[in-house]
Amino acid sequence: MDKVMKGFGARGASGASSGTNIQAGDVPLKSSEVCPSKITIPGKRAPLDLTLKTTLQFVSSSSVKWCHNLSTSCRGTVAGGRSQSSGRTRQESNKEFLFSKALQSWVYPQSMLPAPIVSAMLSSTARGEKDFIHKRYQDWEDSFQNLYYMFRKNLLNIFYVCTAQFVALFISGNCLEKQSCNAYLSQSTRGMRSLLRKQGVSFSMPLCKAEMEQATEDDLIEFSKIRTLNLGQTLHIDALSEVDNTTQSLLSFTGNKSVHGLYDVLLNYKSFLNSLSATDVPVLYSPVPFQNGSLHIPKVICREMRKADSGLASSSVLDDAGEPGSAASDPPLAAGSVCYSMEIKDAALPPWVVSGVCAAMTSDTDRFDLT
Repeated sequence: MDKVMKGFGARGASGASSGTNIQAGDVPLKSSEVCPSKITIPGKRAPLDLTLKTTLQFVSSSSVKWCHNLSTSCRGTVAGGRSQSSGRTRQESNKEFLFSKALQSWVYPQSMLPAPIVSAMLSSTARGEKDFIHKRYQDWEDSFQNLYYMFRKNLLNIFYVCTAQFVALFISGNCLEKQSCNAYLSQSTRGMRSLLRKQGVSFSMPLCKAEMEQATEDDLIEFSKIRTLNLGQTLHIDALSEVDNTTQSLLSFTGNKSVHGLYDVLLNYKSFLNSLSATDVPVLYSPVPFQNGSLHIPKVICREMRKADSGLASSSVLDDAGEPGSAASDPPLAAGSVCYSMEIKDAALPPWVVSGVCAAMTSDTDRFDLT
């Protein structure tokens, strides 16, 4: 994975300068042709993308009414109801099973508390509010430990830890097709990297083009004292100061020892990371059930749209019965001028949702566009 990421970084650097010509055989190619903005990938599987999304939009010439009906029944089932299926063909049952399974994630906590509310509860003298926060944090610890235990026992091959500042991904060899244990942390800062080094956690920065800084926390304290005394008008230039909180600041942890070191730091984040001490617990995302986790289904919106080349630009949202809810003044849709859109929205859409929904859609139609 590190080699792949370093390749991305090198490729981005080579494509950064405009007018660069690259020789492919006897024909010179411009950098824009080597790194096009749109890439066609053969096959029916979605490309591997481990970043969390917020919105997925599918556009197809085939109706997505069945997706709308199924997503509505999924939410009803989560709320305590039961969905009935009868009179469906084997193919219909298969695509509906794939789609309903693809929408499922397991999350803790089920909903987030705003930072001002957490701060107010922490500073409150009421025993009940402090007990609530303490139990919430304890439940989060239990959930994180349970996820990590399943991860190390190969009962789980991927999960996420999401905070307001960074996202941590734990991924095992089952996903990477070789026996290994890896973790990644996005949007790191110099303070975070210094903390990890102090705890003896080794990592690399595969997307970083600058040299990694080797300053420890003691170095930073010493420099701070020198700067306070203003000895010789000290000027400090950090080669990685502009990298913090950017794509290049991604940290890669390879091997059981490094991954476990990251786990220890995150498990004790309240002690190590003061910036997160007054916020709600990090959100845990998993494709399988875990301790204290709740089943979570994203919001699905289906639309019936007139194609742009028909000269019409209106759309209608399917109602709860799966029928278009258009205004009475809308003209009737002409045959062949309709396409169907399905939008899936959430605070975070993990990769198992993306790949799973793509697999369900390919079982129903030969072609669709995904954004």
